[in-house]
Amino acid sequence: MKKCLPIIFAALLMVSALTGCASRTSLAGQNSSPEQNNATAPSGETTISQPVTSTTGASSPTVSPTASAAYKKLIAYKTGNYEQQSIADFNAALASTPDELTEFLAAVADVISTISPSDENYDFFTTTITFSSQELYCEHMEEELTFSMPLSKQSRPCDYLDEDGETVYDFSCFVEANVAYSINAPELVSVAERDKALLTFRDEMQNYLNGLSEEEIAGGDIKKMLKIKSAELADSLSTENMELSPCDIYMIDICGNGTAITK
Repeated sequence: MKKCLPIIFAALLMVSALTGCASRTSLAGQNSSPEQNNATAPSGETTISQPVTSTTGASSPTVSPTASAAYKKLIAYKTGNYEQQSIADFNAALASTPDELTEFLAAVADVISTISPSDENYDFFTTTITFSSQELYCEHMEEELTFSMPLSKQSRPCDYLDEDGETVYDFSCFVEANVAYSINAPELVSVAERDKALLTFRDEMQNYLNGLSEEEIAGGDIKKMLKIKSAELADSLSTENMELSPCDIYMIDICGNGTAITK
């Protein structure tokens, strides 16, 4: 069974990576710094950072009659109190056996590859379900638990578009990083607490990058600066029951005035 799971999870990770690449511009735009206020972000992009919206006491989520079987299977877990459930209970309900995990990961990959940001259940799938799927997979494969954290900053929009009709910027910085974390007491950490901690980490890192000037990013040791900031966040957001680690940065792509800046 372990031979099948990496294939399915690899497909899920590829979809998530593509979503992250498509959304790097909107990540910068949604937390824009003063120097970026005049930049017009391309429309129709997927936003990675999402608020955790409480559904306590809410009626069952609306499901289109044309929704896929995978969509209907997963949305059933969006109960009125799902955010208050412990990670232990919620994840166990998603998949408690290897066969169930295989089916679950296949369903997640199917939904994530097709869901639109305008879908009212988009946040649930791209945050709660995605985080839980990674936790279940890593636990089964006995691998370190991490979540992907793409960051970006763009400024000085040009007066022309690229071949895809998207805005071109004179300055851009894209960062790809992972954050390792561990849930030491899953029975004591709620779904809402986990989601908030991970999203806060990612949002605050994005805000920090937005607050840096082009000169600081291009001329300074941006990797070291981001590592220091991530260490501060990891320390402030970690609890006895859930610990976060400083980010592991594996790619920084900076371009200024049409020229790549090597870091």
